[in-house]
Amino acid sequence: MPLTDRETSLVNPETRLAEGLPVSRLSRLATSDVSYQEVVSWTVAAGREGDLHEISLFSDDFPRTLFKLTIAGVPQWTDVLSGASLSIPFRANRLQDGDTVLLEAKSTDGALVTVDGSISGAER
Repeated sequence: MPLTDRETSLVNPETRLAEGLPVSRLSRLATSDVSYQEVVSWTVAAGREGDLHEISLFSDDFPRTLFKLTIAGVPQWTDVLSGASLSIPFRANRLQDGDTVLLEAKSTDGALVTVDGSISGAER
């Protein structure tokens, strides 16, 4: 049975690069530190452009966890106290090579917190 146009585009490296190669980063941080620590990050590869699709975050103890998000060196928010897990979609958020998406977290009072974070996007 012949491949459909979509199936052909998935196996053709030139088409896949034009559409973007998937990027998925997932990490966990357990910390009692009261200064920000990296949860998860993504740096766009040299010679590529990036498309940021979504950032997600979770903590086992939200009242004791503060979050910070930086995109391409620009703080988007700092000292955010969330009451629940979040998935934040981004639309048409283009990144240049070397740009970094960085999600950080810290404990509010030195209590141990466990934080999960994910970043999804594409590079082309």
